[in-house]
Amino acid sequence: MGKRILVIEPSPTLRAIFAMYFERDEHQFVQFEDYETAIQAQPRFQAEPPELAFVALDARCPASFHSLSRVRGLYAQTKLIVMVAQEESDRLDVQNLLRMTQAIPLLKPFSIREVLNLLADVGPMTTVAASIPSAERSTNA
Repeated sequence: MGKRILVIEPSPTLRAIFAMYFERDEHQFVQFEDYETAIQAQPRFQAEPPELAFVALDARCPASFHSLSRVRGLYAQTKLIVMVAQEESDRLDVQNLLRMTQAIPLLKPFSIREVLNLLADVGPMTTVAASIPSAERSTNA
């Protein structure tokens, strides 16, 4: 049986790519395109919390910060992956939030292989983009 996965990502393209691979591998997943809807819906998943959560972080959008904190607060045992733009990843507020939520950063642009490696729980990941050889990063999301 597949994993239970939560995705909060405004990009319809990324959501479609995730859906294609998650369905192929028979994972159970729910996706949200906006932070507010995701925040309102999250308490419904308490009975079977997600094993993984992919949350897009937009440093210009306070709701994305709130959503990330909320996911961590509701699902303490969930492996939390934060999709963040390379240029935003060095901001102090982003770094503080990553530390506070114990989230794994997934730097955009990323390849689907990086996502699949996280699903498979391959090795310790500190900065996911640095752990994948550049030749394998050819399919960028």
